[in-house]
Amino acid sequence: MLEGERLEEAVRQLVSKFETVNRLYLDKIAAQIKKIGELNPSSMSIISIMSSVNEDMSEVNAALRDALSINRAELNGLYQRALTEIYEDPRFERALKETPLSPEGRERVERFTQATARQTAGVIDNLSNTTIQADSYRRAVDTAILAVSSGMGDYQSATRGVIRKLGHAGMQVRYPSGYHRRLDTAVRQNVLDGAKQIAQECSHMIGEDLGFDAVEISAHARSAPDHEPVQGHVLYKEEYELMQAGESFTDVDGQRFSGFPRPIAEWNCMHFATSFSTEYSVRRYTPETLAKFIQDNHDGCTIGDKHYTLYQAGQLMRQIETQIRREKDTAITAEKADNLLERTACQEKISKLSRQYSQVAKAAGIKERRNRMTVDGFHPLRL
Repeated sequence: MLEGERLEEAVRQLVSKFETVNRLYLDKIAAQIKKIGELNPSSMSIISIMSSVNEDMSEVNAALRDALSINRAELNGLYQRALTEIYEDPRFERALKETPLSPEGRERVERFTQATARQTAGVIDNLSNTTIQADSYRRAVDTAILAVSSGMGDYQSATRGVIRKLGHAGMQVRYPSGYHRRLDTAVRQNVLDGAKQIAQECSHMIGEDLGFDAVEISAHARSAPDHEPVQGHVLYKEEYELMQAGESFTDVDGQRFSGFPRPIAEWNCMHFATSFSTEYSVRRYTPETLAKFIQDNHDGCTIGDKHYTLYQAGQLMRQIETQIRREKDTAITAEKADNLLERTACQEKISKLSRQYSQVAKAAGIKERRNRMTVDGFHPLRL
């Protein structure tokens, strides 16, 4: 089954197209800020500047449409790959050999996969329609124009704040609630949610067609605390439904669990519940493996003077990875805007965060994933 790091990498490659559009957007703003800074009040034409802004936004929007077109095809490919790996899951292998999936069952699974791909593509289309990059661009330009027209002596200092804000925010999506989120982050989450839906729901459909009577929860090291007690366990279907509804439930071995509000495979959960036959299927995890996951996680590590579970340390590493990517985006934007003050500040923060990242990884014994911090176009600055 396509899960864990393999799923994350597949999604990362697909979302990279949107990161490229984000880079184009920031580059256009940076170039405009640099251009305005080279003007003086007497030579500055507001009409000409706003015309350039509109041209830039037309180019960015065209690139965004291209990214959507490319990613729709790649999205279908990713979801079909996820479905293929479900059919090849060892949990189904013996049962499918004895009782092949019915034509109706296979069609049902295919329809669900295609519907999920269409739904996810539609959500992403809608996200692109609610981006607010034009508003942010114009606010940045207004700040730059004001700095020149008011005769401020230090243009770099006057525009540092807007460059930093843009680099961290990138292209934004505005939800009806007023909540803002980076476009690439929103796309990634929607693609990931769709893949998880297929992995879980199609597994359940196949299991239902084969007469499977239970589900098995996936397990991994450094689990979140709410799902850690139940990961790797097998539950009869009716008990699984109780668990997903937040009610107390019992596994097939008679072990009782308190309910928890966050359903499996939802709300940023990386667990999956896969169909399981108490007659045919073989459990993926031994009790010893599950016990070791829990023990290692809670033994944790010490970072500074504070104890962290391995889950907490892993979350800290993800936060640092995000911070470094944002600082790199800001660094590139500052460099293209010819703002050495902000470019230098970004490099200092990147170096500090990078050292912190290595310290956390070493203390927790977690492998560094520096590819997650890669931003095209970034080059370290020697201080």
